Amino acid sequence: MPSSRIMIVEDERQTVDTLRDLFEQYGYETEVALNRNVALNILQERKMDIVIISEMVQDIPGKEILYDIRKTNKILPIIMICEQKSKRIESSLVKAGANVVLTKPLDPITALQTIDNLLEMSYVTASAKPKKSKTTSKKK
Repeated sequence: MPSSRIMIVEDERQTVDTLRDLFEQYGYETEVALNRNVALNILQERKMDIVIISEMVQDIPGKEILYDIRKTNKILPIIMICEQKSKRIESSLVKAGANVVLTKPLDPITALQTIDNLLEMSYVTASAKPKKSKTTSKKK
C-alpha cells in the first residue's frame, strides 16, 4: 500500500523542516509549497491526501489559499495552522473549509493523530460511496 501524501504550505523554514521530518519519520511522503502558486500547481499535478496550510504564507492569508483549493477540491482534508488559539479565527477557518485548526507550536502526537483521523475518515467516506447501479426502464 503506498504511503499517504501530505502537502505542507508554509514559508517558515523551521516549521517546514520540523513537519517534514516528523511526517517522513512516520512513513508519510511530503511535498512543500512555499507559496500559493506552487501549492496550486502541485495539486494540479499530483494527488495529495492531506494539505496543511499556515495562517500566513508570504504575506498571503492561508485562508485565501484554502479558498483557492476548495474551488477545485471540496473533499481534500485540510489542516490550518495558526499562531494563536482563537475561537473566532478557528470558526472562520472551519466555515471557509478547513477540517481542523491546530495552534503553533504543534504537538507532534496531536498532529499525527489528527492526520491519521482525517485519513481514516476520507478512506471511509471514499469506500462508502454508493456504487452506480444500472437503472431499469420503468414499465408503463
